[in-house]
Amino acid sequence: MVLPKTILGPSPLDPLLLLPIPSPLPSSPQPDLDPLLQAIQSHIDSPSPLVPDNDLAGGEIPITVLTSAIRQITRKSQILLNNARNGVAESRNQLDNVDEDLRGVEYELTRVRDEIRKCSEYAPAYEEMDLPSTEEYLGQADEVALGALPPKYSEDHEHELTIARLEYELKEIEKREILLSQISKERDNLIKAKKEIKMKFDAVDVHLGGFSRSANAVASKLKDVADLPTTQIPIESTPAPVPAPAFAPAVAPSAE
Repeated sequence: MVLPKTILGPSPLDPLLLLPIPSPLPSSPQPDLDPLLQAIQSHIDSPSPLVPDNDLAGGEIPITVLTSAIRQITRKSQILLNNARNGVAESRNQLDNVDEDLRGVEYELTRVRDEIRKCSEYAPAYEEMDLPSTEEYLGQADEVALGALPPKYSEDHEHELTIARLEYELKEIEKREILLSQISKERDNLIKAKKEIKMKFDAVDVHLGGFSRSANAVASKLKDVADLPTTQIPIESTPAPVPAPAFAPAVAPSAE
């Protein structure tokens, strides 16, 4: 048997790589390697390696047995290697999942820290509002609201008092909103009435304009009539009758 000079990497189609992994894994072939190496070394060092197995001395292991042992050790090693690869792949998947979860936790932790920082830097808006002082509120609030407050020396007293002041201010704002709504409604009614009055005034103005134009036209006509010259009617004069004399003059005799 000729031993190979170089050992190449396993092929992806090598049957050893596709061996199924048995439920009880085989034992490690490490204890069998040293005796096998010694037996192979004895065969290599023997003076006549081409002697048939039947002619070997009784103390030497036949080469066929050695090759069978090599195959068994190789199979066991490959099964353990395949199992180790599967374990590595599963561990890698678990590590990826854990890493993904860790990244998510770090992201959420960053967000929580940002929110905590924002909360620590937050300035309540009610501090800028013109709220009634505590004394004014206690003097103006009704008995029901004052009775709902916790005891003065409790931890929640200041918090509940601030909430009560805010609720009181909210009610006052709602009252002012209602009053403003009523005033706005009255204003709208006044604007509507003003528009109606203006419309009537415009209509009367149109009628007065028409009446003024008619009056001006009549006055102009009357003026034109007044400015016309007076027409004189011609009268024919008849001669006055001549009165007859009382005595007729004597007629002179004719010269004949």
